[in-house]
Amino acid sequence: MTQERIDWKADYAAALAEARRDGKLIVVHFMIEGRPACVSMEEETLRHADVVAASKRFVGVKVDVDRRPDFYQGTVGGRGGLATCVLDTTNDVVSAVTGFIPADEYVRFLVRAERGHAALREAREAAASRPGDADSMSALAETYLRLESRRRAEECYEGAIQLGAKAGKAGASMVLCHERLARLAVVRGRNKEARGHLAEVRRLDPEGKTGKADRLLLTEAIALGIERRHLEAVRLLEDGLKGHPASEEADYMRFVLGFVLHQLPDDKRALEVLEDLVRSFPASAWIKTAKEQIGHIKNPQPDHTH
Repeated sequence: MTQERIDWKADYAAALAEARRDGKLIVVHFMIEGRPACVSMEEETLRHADVVAASKRFVGVKVDVDRRPDFYQGTVGGRGGLATCVLDTTNDVVSAVTGFIPADEYVRFLVRAERGHAALREAREAAASRPGDADSMSALAETYLRLESRRRAEECYEGAIQLGAKAGKAGASMVLCHERLARLAVVRGRNKEARGHLAEVRRLDPEGKTGKADRLLLTEAIALGIERRHLEAVRLLEDGLKGHPASEEADYMRFVLGFVLHQLPDDKRALEVLEDLVRSFPASAWIKTAKEQIGHIKNPQPDHTH
């Protein structure tokens, strides 16, 4: 830890003016006073020396969600309390993260936004120069998604679908948009919406020629898990791992499979799958969560139920 602190502004308008003057991006930290997760992030993350050092390249502003729920809704989306997002001087959301994150992840979040901002500007300019082009809008959506600006990605995928419908477009880019929207919806628990997009993918690409089968399978399995159709989800994931062993999401499939097996409950198989994930994919983004799930299974709370 360090005695030095981030120079947080209390007013967004003042932070925006300073960012425009100095050519910096803006970090908006949303919090609710006194909430345990907010207090933990303040003490463990935002006061860490690496975070303080990295934050000097940005203009920071703290916003109490209870006082500005409209601002939270317009940037992060939905309702919540603890979140951090990076905005540029056009008020566009470059990247966003919700909940508590440790110092190392927070620094990576800032670096990703900073390095990706130039590509985002280029994608925005390309889409603006071809206002009726669905492919350019889809490419912009992909850029937002890579930067974890999910709300803006959703808006652009939806915009691309509308443009595609006007132009009578039904190719690979439309399949991509529906596939992405299905995943974005299902991870937020919006199953009905997700299933609508999955149905559109199957209508547009009935023979699976666009190569999205592994991603669609995983999205479907997540939806089944949310609906507590655990046995169906397990069968789908096991088939997926056999049929797509080289999938870029093989680690994510294993994590979801382990989680769903735990819900059955079949903790013996769940541990096997999760421990295999940890061994086989040491660089996976799911390692930390998988280890937490392993610890939870091995040391359950006395009143734990499914």
